Amino acid sequence: MRRFAAVFAMMSLLGGPALARNPVPTHITASPGVLLAQIDDSDLKDEKSLEDFIDIEVAENSWSMGKAIGLSLLPGGGFGLIYAEKKAQSVVPFLLSAIGYGVGIAYLAGIFDEKSERVCVHVRDAEVPLGECAVGRTPGDNQANDPRSANGMTQYFDTQGDYQEGVKGEDFKGFDTGVLILGATYAVTTILGAIWAAATVSDHNDRVRKDAESTAEGPRFRPVMAYDGQNGLFGLGLDF
Repeated sequence: MRRFAAVFAMMSLLGGPALARNPVPTHITASPGVLLAQIDDSDLKDEKSLEDFIDIEVAENSWSMGKAIGLSLLPGGGFGLIYAEKKAQSVVPFLLSAIGYGVGIAYLAGIFDEKSERVCVHVRDAEVPLGECAVGRTPGDNQANDPRSANGMTQYFDTQGDYQEGVKGEDFKGFDTGVLILGATYAVTTILGAIWAAATVSDHNDRVRKDAESTAEGPRFRPVMAYDGQNGLFGLGLDF
């Protein structure tokens, strides 16, 4: 980059009136190279480059991708979105977590546990006391009249085919299912929150860099001073 200085003021170390009475000889008058200073970058070795300023601006205003993803790993899945200033969107993983963890804990607590049991089913009256299935097969008792028969006078011996034993329900313990639901809930909400938060942080950081580069590309002024041994110069340098 070349830097050019536009001179806005020139003043003599001897003062204005003194110069009027004693004009400066032409052989010691400031050369055009002083009046319009063209400064090479070689004398600005310690000055930060434009890219350095951009990196500093980006570092100060960027969000941490690692922090956004790390916070998303906390149960709930929405803390990374809160860090990325997406509080409204964080409700989604939080709500899914509340539902999933609630159901999983219910299974762990045994709320959905079941136990099978043997029952007696009558062809017309559906479920009846289990003991009635045994009457028709018990000597002596099977000769008694079956009140569930069509006429109420038929013996159990002849109506035993109307009764059938069966199993009601199933043996089920929800502990394993609860563990599975809890694990799946954590995985889904964490992945959702982490991807969402990472995308938000990435978009934000891209905007920060573009804004920094756009600002840096504009012209910048800086003070410039020069002295040729007798005359002093002061002006503003325009960098572009």
